[in-house]
Amino acid sequence: MIELWKNLFFVRKCLLCGEILTESKEGVFCPKCRLEYEKLKRRPCRACGKPQSACGCMPDKLKHEIAWAVHLFAYDDPFSKTVIFTLKRRDFKPLQVFLGEELASHIGDVAEYEITFAPRKPKSVREYGFDQAEALARVISDEKNVPLADIFTHARRSELQKNLNAEARAENAEKSYALQRSFTREREKLIIVDDVMTTGSTMAKLVSLAKEAGYKEIATVCVARTVHEKETR
Repeated sequence: MIELWKNLFFVRKCLLCGEILTESKEGVFCPKCRLEYEKLKRRPCRACGKPQSACGCMPDKLKHEIAWAVHLFAYDDPFSKTVIFTLKRRDFKPLQVFLGEELASHIGDVAEYEITFAPRKPKSVREYGFDQAEALARVISDEKNVPLADIFTHARRSELQKNLNAEARAENAEKSYALQRSFTREREKLIIVDDVMTTGSTMAKLVSLAKEAGYKEIATVCVARTVHEKETR
């Protein structure tokens, strides 16, 4: 009966094209758009030639700082931007679960890790009512059965990274994040989750703080990564 009422009053549509999803197993995409999503993950990386979801490439500033990196697709076309826009702006649980499970499926054995997230700017949390990176981290934590740790805090008076150039992003990230005062480390390995990695400035700052907190091995997990023109095979 509950499912009947849900079907009557809540019609789920494809995230991209708006087609009504007739089967719950279709998740957030219709079959046609799901195929496009899979193509997005399989698109070769310009630098290493591997499919995006199997590519471990990362910004230069992180190459000697982290153990490994995972992302699902490149942030460089209308499809990927629609997915990320929805992830950031709507507290849409089906999308959070879908992407969190997708990320978890591309991560190996992480039984010795803790998992945390890049905290959203407090003003944005108040505006939208949620933190998308935290939502993703919670799904991955449940899927991989690893503890979720609230490690970092975001300064209230900082600028949005998307409005800044590479140099300004680095400066802004440096002043935007700090360790939580009440934080206690339980393990020596850590996964940091974010939605998008652009220049790597935010992640570099968080990795630095994590090392300050005593973590010996750190990995990064993002839904998408910005592709830069200089990246070639």
